[in-house]
Amino acid sequence: MSNYFNDKRGQYEKIINILCEYKGINREKLLEILKDKECKYLFFLLIKKYGCDDMKMIQQDFPSINTKNINSNFRKAREKILLNTKIRNMYFEAENVLEKIE
Repeated sequence: MSNYFNDKRGQYEKIINILCEYKGINREKLLEILKDKECKYLFFLLIKKYGCDDMKMIQQDFPSINTKNINSNFRKAREKILLNTKIRNMYFEAENVLEKIE
């Protein structure tokens, strides 16, 4: 069920925490998420789904990302989720974890 008045910053932090936990990294090494293609695609799919694609918020952690990067990576991620079973399974698992955290 969608929350229309959700806390975008809180959702964004949950997504970051899930990906950091998956990669076994701390917040200081956050850029490693973008180096791993599966995590990168998962990141873009989740921020788009939960409406956390606010540029100011994202650029605090990932200064090199701009609107064009987000849209381009989101399109690639949508293609990959259809073709790559591992990314698809990771996405649904992350979605379940995020719903349990709420």
